[in-house]
Amino acid sequence: MKKLFAIIAICFVTVTAVNAQDYNRAIGIEGGWGGVGLTYKQFTSSSTFLDFKATCWLLDGFGVLASGTYDFNQPLCPGLSFFYGLGVEAGIFTGMYHGVEYHGNLMAGAFGNIGLEYAFSAVPFAISLDWNPGLRIVVGDDLKAGFAWEGLCLGIKYTF
Repeated sequence: MKKLFAIIAICFVTVTAVNAQDYNRAIGIEGGWGGVGLTYKQFTSSSTFLDFKATCWLLDGFGVLASGTYDFNQPLCPGLSFFYGLGVEAGIFTGMYHGVEYHGNLMAGAFGNIGLEYAFSAVPFAISLDWNPGLRIVVGDDLKAGFAWEGLCLGIKYTF
């Protein structure tokens, strides 16, 4: 029984090491529900990373958001990883949001991050698909809060 457990443990460690990401940093663009932006990803270990984004939001108005997440990376097969994490955002917004007109208002929020990423082995690029549901607060003439259910974001990154 001990030998079987040791063999299973060695196989698990070997598979995990082989499937680990093969880059440390990535920079790219990401677009989705009403916005497009720049993204920077930095691995802090083989299973965790930080992801920073500067997004220009163009849906029903104009906004600029800066966000950051702390994510956990789980390899599924060579090149393909599942990730999940938590993040915060802050920015400025002018326009319609949940049916209310806003002008030069501050926005802040907390959100989850869940998605898939495929890193190509032959070229230094990765593509990702993620979803960021969360709670967003808009501060202006009055205080509004609501869930932000923006759709999926598609990204392409140069890896190095």
